Amino acid sequence: MLELYEAAHFQLHGENILEEALSFTTFHLKLAETTVDYPLYTQIANALKLPLRKSLPRLIARSYVSIYEGYGTQDENLMKFVKLVFKILQHLHKKEINKIIR
Repeated sequence: MLELYEAAHFQLHGENILEEALSFTTFHLKLAETTVDYPLYTQIANALKLPLRKSLPRLIARSYVSIYEGYGTQDENLMKFVKLVFKILQHLHKKEINKIIR
């Protein structure tokens, strides 16, 4: 359902089937949001607030790290690697911002 919701955001003007899919999935995801547990709740809430198509990939990646941790089945080495890469990129972005500000 969540994937159909995300896909429906790629609609072009006049694509009635995708407009219907968006309406249908929005309605049902809002209903499901009140009945599902974390971390699925977080995925639904994030998608309803800001769909993937309308957000920044880096911010979405960060939210998925937290969601992945919530499932409790994560590979520890993978999590260490992902967090390290995220910190390195964050440091790089901070350096670039400091250069721009100067």
